[in-house]
Amino acid sequence: MKILVINNNTIHMPFLTKALAGHELEIRKYHPGMDFSCGDKDLVILSGGGGEGLEIHDEHEPGHLWYENEMEFVRTTDKPVLGICMGLEVIARAFGESVDKMAKGVNSFQEFEMTDAGKKLLGKSRVKQFEAHDWHVPKAPKGFEILAKSKNGIEIIKHESRKILATQFHPEKGGTLSLKNLIGFIGV
Repeated sequence: MKILVINNNTIHMPFLTKALAGHELEIRKYHPGMDFSCGDKDLVILSGGGGEGLEIHDEHEPGHLWYENEMEFVRTTDKPVLGICMGLEVIARAFGESVDKMAKGVNSFQEFEMTDAGKKLLGKSRVKQFEAHDWHVPKAPKGFEILAKSKNGIEIIKHESRKILATQFHPEKGGTLSLKNLIGFIGV
């Protein structure tokens, strides 16, 4: 599979490339105004972020969000998209939902439960995954269904008609659901 990875300056890139071994990867580091052309790619992955200290609400110039171009790409692409952590936050904002600061961040393996839709699609009722984030999405964007929730907020969302799936956790760091499993659930 040919995969375009948009690197949102994740510190987990070594884990991500290892989890995607066997696929043809093109990795581009995100910056405002970047070229999102994906030609022959089968999948686009939006990585986690925060390694540079930029967060979902940060601006690169007055009135323009740092991730604005990535949000526009997500709204308009016809390619399958998998968002991881910051990727989920970008997708949520792209489709009009808020991303809120957590009272206390998380940086460990966490257990959480699947919704009925999540159980049906993923075949599991509880999972344990690695999370590292200070922000959360409290409500699913319009057109998305929630597949999993935890005490920290939404953990997995899937678009109802487009091939877009996103996780707040880091499947590249291991856990019950592997990155390979999640790619399969997008329908690529």
